[in-house]
Amino acid sequence: MGTGFVDVSYQAFDECRTRVRTASKEFDLGNVLKDSKSKAPAEPTSATLFGTLDGAHELAAKMDAAWTGIRVEMNSGQIKLESVERALDGVETNLRTAAAASGA
Repeated sequence: MGTGFVDVSYQAFDECRTRVRTASKEFDLGNVLKDSKSKAPAEPTSATLFGTLDGAHELAAKMDAAWTGIRVEMNSGQIKLESVERALDGVETNLRTAAAASGA
């Protein structure tokens, strides 16, 4: 469990990476909506969806903009969590390398 100079639990790194990986999948819009009756709309949204409503084209455009924003934010969250996972792996690798070099 020790590296000789730092007391480290590699199991904690593994558990944290696993939890981060699981959380990153929650930011995949396809996974979020997979078991839902709701589905992300096909882009571009057709104004005919709103029938003869005045401003239907503008409403469709706003709907597309909102969904684009949701997709961008979800993707950003997923990318950040994947970066955290890689960083945790890098820290653990460096600690293991240092421990091996020190003879611990």
